[in-house]
Amino acid sequence: MRTFAFFCLVFSVSAWAETCGLEGTLEERIKSCGVSKGDFVLVARSTTGVEIFKDLKSGLIWGDRVISDFNHYGSQKACDESIPEAGILKDINWRLPTVHEFEEAAVHGMKTALSRMHYHFWSSTSVKKPSKGRRRRAAPAMSFLWDGDAEKTDVADLKDAASVRCVGKI
Repeated sequence: MRTFAFFCLVFSVSAWAETCGLEGTLEERIKSCGVSKGDFVLVARSTTGVEIFKDLKSGLIWGDRVISDFNHYGSQKACDESIPEAGILKDINWRLPTVHEFEEAAVHGMKTALSRMHYHFWSSTSVKKPSKGRRRRAAPAMSFLWDGDAEKTDVADLKDAASVRCVGKI
């Protein structure tokens, strides 16, 4: 009986307990949710717990962590119309954030505002190799990652697997 009561309590206070912001204008969605965490406000929360936040200082809309990990090539395709966020906010062109956008959001309190930040996330910023003379530049073999737990940049080979969090603007 104790176990049953514990699970009921956990479920009732989990992210899936209350949906909000699933329809209306952006301002109406924010008002419906009524959740503010520093410089971030909750725009929507789905029945499956997907949360979408707006960074009030930059104006960027931050999606939740995509469930699967991807290599860099797959991560760019992961921010398309098939992500759950695209079904909630249809007017946004979702994409990978730049490493600068991650750094800026960290200053605005992203780690404490957004859930599921203890992963490494792909950025759209490639690591530039110094060119040698006038040779044709090869495609970059590495890209910047954002270490959500440590709140710092890192680099990874494009074939490595990492998490994805998509951004967009209205």
